[in-house]
Amino acid sequence: MKRIYRSIGSCALGLMTAWSMQTYAAGYKMEFQSASTLADSGDAAVVEDAGTNWYNSAGLVYLPQQLALSGIEIYQHTKFSGTVTTPPLPGSSNVTSTTNSYPNAFLPGIHYVYPFKERWAVGLSIVPAWGLMEDYGNAFLRYNLIRLYTKTIDVAPSIAMKINEQWSVGLGPDFHYFSVESKNAARTQVIGTPGDSLSRYSADHWNEGWHAGVLFRINDATRLGLNYRSRIVMHLQGYSSFGLNGVGSFETNQFQVNIPLPPTTSLSIYHDMTPNWAMMGTVTYDQWGIVNAYNAHNYQNVTTLIDASSPQNMSNTFDWGLGTHYQLNKQWMLRANVKYEPTPTNNRDRDVNFPDGNKLGFQIGARYQISKQLMLDLLYGHVFVRQESIGLTNPVTGVTTSGHVNTSINLAGAQLVWNI
Repeated sequence: MKRIYRSIGSCALGLMTAWSMQTYAAGYKMEFQSASTLADSGDAAVVEDAGTNWYNSAGLVYLPQQLALSGIEIYQHTKFSGTVTTPPLPGSSNVTSTTNSYPNAFLPGIHYVYPFKERWAVGLSIVPAWGLMEDYGNAFLRYNLIRLYTKTIDVAPSIAMKINEQWSVGLGPDFHYFSVESKNAARTQVIGTPGDSLSRYSADHWNEGWHAGVLFRINDATRLGLNYRSRIVMHLQGYSSFGLNGVGSFETNQFQVNIPLPPTTSLSIYHDMTPNWAMMGTVTYDQWGIVNAYNAHNYQNVTTLIDASSPQNMSNTFDWGLGTHYQLNKQWMLRANVKYEPTPTNNRDRDVNFPDGNKLGFQIGARYQISKQLMLDLLYGHVFVRQESIGLTNPVTGVTTSGHVNTSINLAGAQLVWNI
């Protein structure tokens, strides 16, 4: 590889890493790592560009040396309507109203592939993969949640081998960073403060997992792909503080909370119906059942440290997607897909910090061949989210939230692919 290409690639990786570390992620499980793959839902079998490293590294052996830079903007609106009741103490509050959260975020991704020795290839993806973000502001939900932010990045190197003309395999480690920041108000006027107090925490952690994939080419027109990403448990550590209005701030650097990221398995099929038209589909099994509760230790509560547990009791889910693309001419390829993703949450434990519902998404996109070396992918999508109920009492504050949430999501993205 020429030195100039190596230098440019190294700079791009460094800049993207710094960029991703500062990006907030929206949603919990995200599949926005590549604008091209999101637009046609081929995931583990499509093999169109370096983004294949994330969705199934076994496909890397069919790609040239390539760099792909992806960026997707998510516009999400969550509206809560219902009642918030503070504990039954003197000065308690019962308010019925509505409030909104607009957790919009830009999600960058970088993917690189380098083939060598005919049957081998290495790849690298640096992407956000999991996250939460809600910001209700200082509204009537403030005693439950004002805002919740995360920063997340997954660094996923891979090595792939072509076993024969039909079979290829790929695997590698995942180095995952996850941080979380949260703030909510506390109604402390009952103990003599002039106004609300504020409770905060912030914690982060690096941990490791792994991924592996298999690609089977039935013939030149049809292929099957299977990809697995392992469970990663983030043992977050940081600080928790309680700012008692009119008195002072109490805090600890011994705060801990565990966030389990469930394993996922994707099975995809791709088939060329004609030389210009292809169909593809994906079924993904998400093992959300490992998320029983979020357990926090050494949470600062006024002047004492307490342990707190937030039950989740999530369920395993199957997601599915069906997509297509059509080669209109030498320069333009059009894409479209539909995807259904059931929620792992339940009506008893769902909270405003993760107001998830069943989702039905529609995406359209296009690829423009700028030159032999450069391609531009474009994406637009809309996700319909079913209205879900909220009925929960916060185990720390004693605040009861009862009502329902409505969410809508729009996304737009682009990706530049460079054949080096």
